[in-house]
Amino acid sequence: MNKKIALVTGASSGLGLATANHLFDKGCIVYAGARSFKEESTEQKPDSGNGTIHRTYLDVTDEASIIRLVKQIIKREGRIDVLVNCAAYLVLGSVEETGIEEYKKVIDTNIYGTIKVCRQVVPLMREKKAGLIINFSSLMGVFGIPFQSAYTATKFAIEGLSECLSMEVKKFGIKVVMIEPGDHRSSSIKYRLRAQNAEIATSPYTSYYKKAVDIMEHDEANGSDPYGVAGLVFKIINKRKPKLRYTIGRFDQRLSAVLKKILPGRMFESIIMDYYKQEEI
Repeated sequence: MNKKIALVTGASSGLGLATANHLFDKGCIVYAGARSFKEESTEQKPDSGNGTIHRTYLDVTDEASIIRLVKQIIKREGRIDVLVNCAAYLVLGSVEETGIEEYKKVIDTNIYGTIKVCRQVVPLMREKKAGLIINFSSLMGVFGIPFQSAYTATKFAIEGLSECLSMEVKKFGIKVVMIEPGDHRSSSIKYRLRAQNAEIATSPYTSYYKKAVDIMEHDEANGSDPYGVAGLVFKIINKRKPKLRYTIGRFDQRLSAVLKKILPGRMFESIIMDYYKQEEI
């Protein structure tokens, strides 16, 4: 069987890095794109896996950058079999104190970036009548938590976008899958920013915000191994009929997604608020 040609965005850290490395280890030809990769570097595996990884510059907010990389892949490989959209970052802060420009930056990467890459890759897959698109959503695409509104809003949007895209391209032999990870250990702290006004001393949210962020940081530091998600990506690639959604992570976080579906809205909200120590007035 021909080696899978995979394009992975957001591949410099976190789940994107783990996914790119794992596919490389499994013998895929991987184009790992990230803004921090200024010049292309290529590694090859001499063993039985015989994978290749090209770490190369990609800014998903810059359409010219996407077009340039996609053309490069097609020139070398002739096709893209798998697109994994991992590029994302978040800004922590209340809705009131997160600036519009800060929201725009998150949306530009997490939503518009995903759309821009899909728009360049889908026509190529459609022409070949085959392809797999894996969009990284999140458990934050299933339920919200305090002080993560920008990130959560984009992941809710990824859910809807992926549902629409899946129905549109299925007739052309293209499969669309969402992965909804919970907290995973990550070195991507630089992509977890604070809103400029979120930590000022006069903020009415200070005590609530600090309690919530402390819990978020603890959960991430003690989260699941990102290579578990990377392994799931490889399994999905090799499934003939993958599901639309895959939820992965700690049991309690996956359970929360189930409870969201069956509990009354205010009851579920109270559970989340209690977990993040958001006392009701």
